[in-house]
Amino acid sequence: MTIIRNKRAVGFFSSHEEAEDALNQLREGKFPMDQVSIIAKDTDRFKSNPSEYGVKTSAVAGGAIAGGTVGGIAGLLVGLGTLAIPGIGMIVLIGTTAAAIATTLAGSAIGVIAGSLVGGLVGLGIPEDKAQIYHDHIVNGSYLVIVDGSEAEIIQVEDILRHKGIHEWGVYNIPASRNYLEPVVSL
Repeated sequence: MTIIRNKRAVGFFSSHEEAEDALNQLREGKFPMDQVSIIAKDTDRFKSNPSEYGVKTSAVAGGAIAGGTVGGIAGLLVGLGTLAIPGIGMIVLIGTTAAAIATTLAGSAIGVIAGSLVGGLVGLGIPEDKAQIYHDHIVNGSYLVIVDGSEAEIIQVEDILRHKGIHEWGVYNIPASRNYLEPVVSL
């Protein structure tokens, strides 16, 4: 049986501890952690000595960094990146969906054109007004949690995250991707 991951749920926690506690609960519930991402404003503790947190870095386009772990949260998820965003500063992106935002923003001018992180979130299928709310909370130090999954998986996650106090929870459709080549028409 094939599970279609066509939903994306997003919300935020006000602190590192709340986010880490919620992710631990998801892991203990056997939720696939490769479907979870975190975006947060980079703090001085991440910048001051990345190796202290087990960060292994490799350069990618535009100064983003990938690989390794940072503290307890990154140890729960796959991949780590940092990216300088105008108007925010450095942000930490952990997980596959967050890495997609980093790659998009670092590899093109879309971030500047579409409002930086807001544009990246809109590209994930989040309405612009909600993307702005999430952006503002990241700027103020909150931890944005993004979960991709089927409707059943999102319901499972929602129960856990609501119990842990997630704010501004929203469920959105994942935009269809174009995984095919346009037909070539010759006359």
